[in-house]
Amino acid sequence: MFDEVVSWQMKDLDLRHALLSDGELDAQDLSLEVASMLREAGPWGQAFPEPLFDNTFRIMEQRLVADKHLKLRLAKEDKLIEGIAFFIDSKEWPNNRCQHVRAVYRLDVNEYKGRQNVQAIIEYLEPAD
Repeated sequence: MFDEVVSWQMKDLDLRHALLSDGELDAQDLSLEVASMLREAGPWGQAFPEPLFDNTFRIMEQRLVADKHLKLRLAKEDKLIEGIAFFIDSKEWPNNRCQHVRAVYRLDVNEYKGRQNVQAIIEYLEPAD
């Protein structure tokens, strides 16, 4: 009975781990101004998710933080952006053979020691070479 009610209530998309992207951002949109505008556009929550974007980036730097998070410096055209992927597979990343990645991410403002910069909070990451 429970399974029937859940199946009736849930959509197929709810049962899969699917990320819906709002598309690619141009290099000039990877900015503190756009990230701040998105932050102020909330509140984000269930049934009103924060926008997700997807792009292919060139990896400039990659390193593990706390043995489970991947810190990246990424480039799109001439624009550099910091990125972080939480709880990655440390057997797969960092991947020094990989020069380009496809990332699904949220654009966010990172605040550290009184400074603000734009960063990508990466929800999904795969090699694009």
